[in-house]
Amino acid sequence: MPRTRYTTLSPAHLADECSSIARDAGTAFGPLSATQFNWQPHAAGWSIGQCLDHLLKADQAMLQAIGRALDRGVTPTVWQRLPLWPRLCGWMLVTSQSPGGTRKYKTPAIARPASSHTALDTIERFIACQHVLIAGLRALGEADARHVMASPFVAQITYSVLDGYRLIAAHQRRHFEQAVRVTAHPGFPRSL
Repeated sequence: MPRTRYTTLSPAHLADECSSIARDAGTAFGPLSATQFNWQPHAAGWSIGQCLDHLLKADQAMLQAIGRALDRGVTPTVWQRLPLWPRLCGWMLVTSQSPGGTRKYKTPAIARPASSHTALDTIERFIACQHVLIAGLRALGEADARHVMASPFVAQITYSVLDGYRLIAAHQRRHFEQAVRVTAHPGFPRSL
């Protein structure tokens, strides 16, 4: 099956991807017990709950950054005004965070998941966040899609709002696949 090229997805296709991720998360993780949801494959490996908690924190930071970029009253930073820089950063980040990548990245402090028990309602909150993303994508006009946003994680990294949404979707699918791999681990508790 060919991999999705997140660097070229339109807002409509991104909305479809967010809808698919929400549906997949509900189907794959909704029936799990708290024990299964919080089971870690090893001490440094994230549980399903931690994967979703990380995505929620990262998505909330990204949505706030998108809101600032679209706020006409906020003066863009020097980094946001540089020509070509946002396009290069956007392409590189979306590519690096797309599913199938093997490189591990250090998680920024604001997006680190809970280190212990994650509540089961994280699934519902994750799905609700998908609906917020879908609404934002459906409302995204062509001019707004081109606005340049600053990364909420590294201020010197900038990209278009559309690339911000692409980054969210690619990152979500990557960690969704990581969470699915947890359920396939031989030590994963099978009984509810």
